[in-house]
Amino acid sequence: MHNQRHIHVLRTAMTCLLCMVFGALALGQEKDFNAYPEHVAAYLKRLYDESGRRFAFRDDYPGGFEKWQVDARAALHLKLGMDKIAASVGDHQPAVELGEPEDFGEYTRQPGVIETEPEVRVPFWLLKPKGDGFWPLGVFPHGHDGRGHDTTAGVYADETHEKKSIAEDRDVAVQAVKLGFVSIAPAVRGLAVDGVPDLHDRHGKRDCRSHVMHCLLAGRTAMGERVWDMQRILDWALALPEVDSRHVLMMGNSGGGMVTIFTAACDRRIGVAVPSCSFAPTVGEAGYIFHCDCNMVPDLMELGGLPGVAGLIAPRHLLAVNGRKDTLFSEEAIEQAAATVREIYRAAGCPEQFEHRWGAEGHRFYKDLMWPFVLAALQSTGRRTLR
Repeated sequence: MHNQRHIHVLRTAMTCLLCMVFGALALGQEKDFNAYPEHVAAYLKRLYDESGRRFAFRDDYPGGFEKWQVDARAALHLKLGMDKIAASVGDHQPAVELGEPEDFGEYTRQPGVIETEPEVRVPFWLLKPKGDGFWPLGVFPHGHDGRGHDTTAGVYADETHEKKSIAEDRDVAVQAVKLGFVSIAPAVRGLAVDGVPDLHDRHGKRDCRSHVMHCLLAGRTAMGERVWDMQRILDWALALPEVDSRHVLMMGNSGGGMVTIFTAACDRRIGVAVPSCSFAPTVGEAGYIFHCDCNMVPDLMELGGLPGVAGLIAPRHLLAVNGRKDTLFSEEAIEQAAATVREIYRAAGCPEQFEHRWGAEGHRFYKDLMWPFVLAALQSTGRRTLR
């Protein structure tokens, strides 16, 4: 009898614990992102004091909006370590190798590899529409997805992988090619390939953390390397005869959304940027960090954090999408970040070029929210039809 009672108590306790865990996940937006001890909160408040945000946008920035963008973009390049990467690469010319294309009726898909630095080989999938055309370009970096660029390009390991990917709209390169884009689904350095593995689990069994530590020690950032890789892919793809270089889209979810924001901020060839489930302030009001370590850029708060980086995309089209049930972020913090970017776009004279939209679910793509914005943006810049 005693044993049965003991088992019942254990079962009840376990049930309560599971309810608490799953309840916390379901109510992710209700997490307290400000729950620091008082002395820690005071330290963080001093650490992130706004008086130190030299390149954060403000209405009275000396020289106005245009001067702010010039100064802030130059500062961002330095903080990302782009100069260090360029110096170490030297006169290396990226080489591209393409495999045989496979026919999918409406489009073809072929594997490729680009060597963006000596000994750094980044695989990608190239998807092209069938028929004659001068097509817009779409580049779709992935996030912390174990299947990486395969998911984005519709290359599935099994039926479970396929069902989940399609249910969460993750096959964005396939969606794009069916709409008439030349689509590239690249692997993202440090998230899928050519990262530095976490030997002996020194960095919490996370290769992306191991990789960023090596970057920081060398004066680089992992994000800077990802921007570098995307730019080398753009260099190659925009020279393809079937690509309309006037119309370039970048779209990514999670870590791929972060790559999208930073690359579009640095590279004005990207006319439309759509980050999904990644847009949020770098830190919340109380100092809570919303992004993975591998996205960190030293002294980024001098630009005002991620909203300031996103503001560098103006006056080009920017749509930020977040999921209401995404447990990684604070809804209130996201709304504050969106308000900051709206202010920057108003200063640029194009408030209509930025939108923020909410998806009803969690950490995923939302094609019904994204593609109408993208197609309208292309039409507004002179691309009347796709297919």
